[in-house]
Amino acid sequence: MTDIAIDAVSYRYRRNAEALHDVSFGAPSGAILGLLGSNGAGKTTLLQCCAGLRAPDSGRVRIGGADSGSRALIVSGVIGYVAEGVRLPAERTLGQLERWLAPLHRRWDTYLATSLRERFGLDASCRLATLSRGEYMKASLLCALAAQPRVLLMDEPFTGIDALSKDEILRAMVASAAANGTTVMIASHDIAEIESALSHTAILTAGRLRVAGALEQLRERYRRVTMVGDEDVLAAFAREQAWLEIERAGRIVSIVADGERTPFDHGMLHRRFDGADSITVEDLSLRDLFASVVRSARTAPSRAEAA
Repeated sequence: MTDIAIDAVSYRYRRNAEALHDVSFGAPSGAILGLLGSNGAGKTTLLQCCAGLRAPDSGRVRIGGADSGSRALIVSGVIGYVAEGVRLPAERTLGQLERWLAPLHRRWDTYLATSLRERFGLDASCRLATLSRGEYMKASLLCALAAQPRVLLMDEPFTGIDALSKDEILRAMVASAAANGTTVMIASHDIAEIESALSHTAILTAGRLRVAGALEQLRERYRRVTMVGDEDVLAAFAREQAWLEIERAGRIVSIVADGERTPFDHGMLHRRFDGADSITVEDLSLRDLFASVVRSARTAPSRAEAA
């Protein structure tokens, strides 16, 4: 079942500045999807469309089968939203905030809230205004997870937070997704922070979707192929292969190839380019795939495609 369905979403700010252009992808129930992109790629705008905070100019976002702007989604607590710009009432203590939120969310889990507070090392009696940045983000996540949302949206939650706090937040998020089937979409420009937790990803550049899908499938689809040889065979290799990006240094050509259009079979590659001295095929990390997608979009925007 698809919990997040984004269909042909476009959005423009004032002065006709395009933030999103015809973005379409989805996330199945229980997925942890990394929404990746450089600053200004459109991640925050898309998350806000998913949360019902912005209405797309065209297209639609459905959360659990309902339009994201539906009041029922907000009232019922289907969506949880954690972002730097979302402020908690500074004059309250964490315990007061939990007691205030509990009757507003019909699925609020007091035991879970207490467990998360203990796990995060937070004091129910401390005023929210006195929390450090890391503690503040933990408190925000506690409130979001205790409401047991069907979909949790997180916008750059780790900016300026120490490594231990990041790890604790990620562990809690993954545990919630596993225990409750929560679907998580987390926007970040720093892949190292979240890669280990992800099951899916979507990569944006300049408001356009470049790649989206399950990580396992993307790792099968995209590989780095490197060839060593003379000018003629290298030129033929570079010309004939479907690639995201290409690098050349002397007698070496390296491409990030699309397996849906380029066979990775060593035997086939050697038969097609029998003049090559060597051909190697390597797996790509998500960081490498992201970098290749971003660089290729800058030079040839039409080359990268959604999976």
